[in-house]
This record gives sequence, structure tokens and C-alpha cells, in this order.
Amino acid sequence: MKNITSLACLGLALLTFPATAQKSTHRRSSGARLAVASPARLPEATAAAPAFASAQKILSLEEENYIGSYRMSVGFQKTTHLIFPYAVSYVDLGNGGIIADKAQGAENIVRVKASQQQGFPQTNMTVVTTDGRLYSFIVDYEASPRVLNYNLAASEVSNASAVIPLARLSNQSLTQTQLEDYSHQVLTYTGGLRRRKAKDNITLALQGMYTQNDVFFFPLHMANSSNISYDVDFVKFYIRDKKVAKRTAIQETELTPLFVYNAGETKIPGPGKMAQVYALNKFTIPDDKYLVVEMFEKGGGRHLFFNLTNRDILKARKLNQ
Repeated sequence: MKNITSLACLGLALLTFPATAQKSTHRRSSGARLAVASPARLPEATAAAPAFASAQKILSLEEENYIGSYRMSVGFQKTTHLIFPYAVSYVDLGNGGIIADKAQGAENIVRVKASQQQGFPQTNMTVVTTDGRLYSFIVDYEASPRVLNYNLAASEVSNASAVIPLARLSNQSLTQTQLEDYSHQVLTYTGGLRRRKAKDNITLALQGMYTQNDVFFFPLHMANSSNISYDVDFVKFYIRDKKVAKRTAIQETELTPLFVYNAGETKIPGPGKMAQVYALNKFTIPDDKYLVVEMFEKGGGRHLFFNLTNRDILKARKLNQ
């Protein structure tokens, strides 16, 4: 009988030992009291854990969720160009082994090449266009690539697995279709704000300025009265200080167009004409600055520009719905 009583006392001591040890720990370090849960609350917390875990839903990615990728090779001595059906709004590179940017004067073309002559490990590139589509690429190094130009516009239907709609990612106030429709519309208008610059038988003219949904539309008309064709390298919009003190650096802020209508037209025949529309996000100009619209000739010196003030910008006409 004494043995049974002794075993019972021993078991009771073992059951109460953890609580006793924890209390002694609190005595040794009062700073740990807030960090250690009370023994009485431990069973309650333990009981709540299974309920929380059961509320979690683990989703699995199936094959229909996958986005296919194009494979391409690029080199160091040669530049590879990707032609998209719409202007490019986003480019992301997997690593620094490759460099990529939009071609000047062509918002729908991306140029890619290796950043180091000795090559790079396989990487990826992602491109999003203004119509809300994503293009995925797996990129390998090849010293002398067999293909240097890729036309992605031709593959939208036949290889649609690599192109998915992403309209929700776009923060533009106008869709691609609306930008095209409004641009076509403003080219038919006459009157309103006008600016004109002529040099060496080349004319750059702004015929009106329009706005819709916080987007500005600049219809530019170019004319060439000479017998020598004019290759447009790029058209640039930037805000510049009106007066610059001596020995002071000129401060310029470039404005990137959202969309360029007739972006594929880059040559003004001699003689001949060309028209484009540049759509930019809404902006205003401080009184001590002005907007410069400048056109550069590729491989030539016939550069033209004109200035617009904030007063000019405020004269923009609203487009008809």
C-alpha cells in the first residue's frame, strides 16, 4: 500500500514539474514575463491551431494556368529586334547578362543584346504591351544568332499560349483602341493652337492640341519640300528652363509618350508629307519653363524644334465623345 502511495506522489510531481520550472524561470528573469505565455493559456492556444490550419486552402497550379514562353538567342556583336503589334509599356530582364530597351522613334520595337562578350547563363525576359498583353521569352547566348528580327504581331493567333490579356495591369485611362481612334480623329481637325518650324526645306508643325481622359494628343505634321528624303530618327518631348544662368547645367525632363499613331512611318519622301500623333499623360508646366517638341534626322543635321508654354497647354481642346 505504501508503494502505491509513493508511485502516485511521484506521478503527481512529474506532472507538475513543467509548471514549477517555468515559474522559477520567471523569477530569474522578470524581463521575459511578457514574452512567455502563461501555462494556463497553453492548452487554449494549442487547441486553436488545428482550426486555423483547417481554414487554409492550398491551391495548385494546373497546366491551364501556365503561360508559354518563346525561345530566342542573342549575341554581343549583333542586336536582336522584337517587333510587337502595339507599343511596349514594360520590359523586365531575368539577369544582367542581357540589355534591352525600346528603339528610339518606334514604341513597338525592343532591341536586345548580350551585355558581356563572353556570354551569359540562360535567362528570361518579359514584355507587356499597351493593349494589355504579356509576352514571355527564354533567352540563350549565341555568338552569331541565326535570327536577328522577330515579328510577334504575326504569332498572336497561332501561338497564343505565350500571350494573355492583362488589361487589369494597365493604369491608363484610355484603351489601345481608344488611343488609336482619338489619334485618327485629331488628324482630321484644323484650327486651334498652332506652332510651325521650317529649316532646310523641312517643316515641323503642330495643328491643334487636344485632351481626353487626362491624355494630351499632339498631332504633328511633317513636310519635305526638298528632293532629298528625310529619315526621322525620333521625336522628343521635354520640359526645359526658360532662362539658364551662365555655368549652370541645363535642366531637362523628358516626357515619354503613351502611344504614337503612325509610329511605323519614319521617312518623309522628298518631296512629300507625313503625319503622326503623340499621346502623353496629362501635365502642366511652371511659368519659368517651357515644353520643347524636337525632331531629329537620322544620320543628318536637319533638326527642328518649337516651344510651348503652360498658357499654350491650357488651351487644349476637349475631344468629342
